[in-house]
Amino acid sequence: MKKILLITILFLTFSMAASGATEVTLNDIQRPDSAILFIVDGLGSSYYYPELTPYAIDDSEISKAVTQNLTFGARLLDIRTPIPSTGPAHSVIVTGFSGANEEIVGYTDATIYDVTRQHGFVNLAVMQKGDFQSMREKQDIIMYAQNNSIDEPLISIQANKAPAGIYELMYDWKMKLPEYLENKKNREKYSAYNKWGIDSANAVAEYMIKNNPSQRFLLTVNVGAIDSGGHNLGEDDYYRLIEELDRDIYPLITTARENNIALFFTADHGMSFAAKNAKRGGHASGKYATKLESLRIPLVIMSPNTETGTFNGEYRQGDIAPTLLSVLDLPQSLQYADGKNINVKNYATIFVKADKEYRVSLWNAGQKVSESEGMELIFAGAPLYTNYTIKAVGSDKTHEERLFLDSDKLLMFNSGKGQDYRGIVAIILILFVITGGFFIIRKIKD
Repeated sequence: MKKILLITILFLTFSMAASGATEVTLNDIQRPDSAILFIVDGLGSSYYYPELTPYAIDDSEISKAVTQNLTFGARLLDIRTPIPSTGPAHSVIVTGFSGANEEIVGYTDATIYDVTRQHGFVNLAVMQKGDFQSMREKQDIIMYAQNNSIDEPLISIQANKAPAGIYELMYDWKMKLPEYLENKKNREKYSAYNKWGIDSANAVAEYMIKNNPSQRFLLTVNVGAIDSGGHNLGEDDYYRLIEELDRDIYPLITTARENNIALFFTADHGMSFAAKNAKRGGHASGKYATKLESLRIPLVIMSPNTETGTFNGEYRQGDIAPTLLSVLDLPQSLQYADGKNINVKNYATIFVKADKEYRVSLWNAGQKVSESEGMELIFAGAPLYTNYTIKAVGSDKTHEERLFLDSDKLLMFNSGKGQDYRGIVAIILILFVITGGFFIIRKIKD
């Protein structure tokens, strides 16, 4: 009886609290169903981008990987991290804020995970590094390494609200790790550790596709052995680990491509070496931290709604989060972001947010293109580089905006009447239901 009552309370609570956006598709578009954010710890783009050449601190030219798979899709030629350190850089990636740290990641509405969850996604993660506490708490389930040891890795699983079957799947993959590392040493062992991370993430993606086909998800992956290899094995093994990553990631790329999943391939920071054949590298301390090899990271995006090719210009790591949301046609409502959406999509999306319900219409060359009603609307599929007028008509106010769609646009409409009291009433009702429910449960218990 008590369980039934608790379920009823939660159902009523979320029924009143949930508010979904109204989506309008203007043209035939191919939007990804889900996304994979793949972060390679310590991978500098200088070491494999065809256009770049890596140099050591003593200005000698050093080794470079030859890859086949890591330059697919839309590729940003020059994108840099503000702080070449694991915790801060991961914080920037997921918040879009150049000054982010691990604490800010834990704030409400600070991350891509908060936005995706608000729009019905589940957040899954397989992370060997970058899995600090506030990052873990943003996931519905995460498999992560408690230490940075490749010789004796300690793998844990934290489940907050896991989709059915995912915990069991992750546990199976946790138990497979010793098989990957058995009888291996030096670079071969580092490479096997990365491969286990990739294969386990691919298994999670395939499971979701097969068993939860209607559930959209954001899967975050971090592989950590390239960073560890740069620190511990040296320059020669570092670039060879990149080549082995290029080989091992192919099945995950195939899964994404064949199942309408956007794949974002990036890094938290790069790596620098004092000289050619140096046995140790670095990225965060004084002599390493200012080198382009430490600061310049890859960003390659494969998605059915993005352009293919190289994007010139200078971009920032803080641009990744807004761009990921744009590709998923989700609003850039990150609370602290100072990064900007990189225009890689082959259409534009107009996001409308208002404090009250409006009837919103979209006009082009004097013709009404579309009309819908609500407080949050998404008009997806508008042709790029066109002029539109958007009109929002409320009970007591009308707004009109002219737009040139060179990228996604976010419009905020305010009635000027202060707080929408329906929200306050909903909160009061929620509190009333919860309080009343727990009072009844206590009576039953007594």
